Amino acid sequence: MKRFIQIIYMILMRWSPKFLKSGVKKATFVVGKKPSVGTLRILPDMFPSGYKGGLTISADFELGWAFRYAKDGSSVEKKAAQSRENVPVLLKLFEAYSIPVTWATVGHLFLKSCRHGDHDWLHRIPYFENKYWSYKSGDWYDCDPYTSWQEAKSWYAPDLLERILQSKLAHEIGCHTFSHIDMSYQHCPSIVAEDEIKACVAIAEEWGLSLKSFVFPAGTYGNFEVLKKYGIQAYRKRMNYELGVPFRDQHDLLVVPSSSGLDDNGLGWTPDYFIRRYKKYIDKAVETHTLCHFWFHPSFSAWFLDQVFPGVLKHAAEKRASGDLWIGTMGQLSALAMNKALPSN
Repeated sequence: MKRFIQIIYMILMRWSPKFLKSGVKKATFVVGKKPSVGTLRILPDMFPSGYKGGLTISADFELGWAFRYAKDGSSVEKKAAQSRENVPVLLKLFEAYSIPVTWATVGHLFLKSCRHGDHDWLHRIPYFENKYWSYKSGDWYDCDPYTSWQEAKSWYAPDLLERILQSKLAHEIGCHTFSHIDMSYQHCPSIVAEDEIKACVAIAEEWGLSLKSFVFPAGTYGNFEVLKKYGIQAYRKRMNYELGVPFRDQHDLLVVPSSSGLDDNGLGWTPDYFIRRYKKYIDKAVETHTLCHFWFHPSFSAWFLDQVFPGVLKHAAEKRASGDLWIGTMGQLSALAMNKALPSN
């Protein structure tokens, strides 16, 4: 019965008009007792200072790299430009509410420039098609302008990384592969995954950074052994629940369950409704002693950034001030979990 309901829900979400999709999502949020909570419960002393629940926020920082083979027709230049416009605003907001974030960064963005031949040593991902991308011709690096960040700001971002690192907050720089590949075992040979992560680790070291957290591009999970080999300690993963407990996988990597993306879903919801919805995630994490893990793309709309994002951060900061909510990066969560007897799943 549960599977049948899920199928009906997916059909409604795909084929229904906007107003019906909106109503269905709102109804299931109430009737389905959303946000859902995993069966594993977090340890009473997981968070410091007696906090009851936790919040971590991660950003998929990719500029143009995520959209060049996108099936939805996203404009590389528009998405990258929106990200560039939003990042300085986001940094000010995070500072205003003292909320550090894990910036899962595509490795190529670290570069100030590159030339033809610089990436020839990297093994290429074979042609593939998945739910989000279709790569069927040319070379994987055909998009690379082989110039500098001043000339091609969709493909390099050392200026933005410097702003993140110069923030008053201890933001974390995480890994999002070097060129935003599909990391799944199905589409990505291990030698490709290894070259990608090796390249990220090397360029991060030039910045004096050690990459400990990972976000799989578009949730294409796989090649976990490579992450372990190159010192990654934690990764974000979508589960069949929305609030849960970090746990160890078979490779002894920390799995940090994700809760919800922060973004306008195009269903015409008001800012107040969006904020109420996200506040419920935070409140329920406190109530159930679990972790809420929001994630976002910096390329989201200016409307959402202006009208919704501040209200979510404000509520989180208030919950922390009351002594109920711990807030930290994926790396800080990994450090907290280092000596804990976390469950395996």
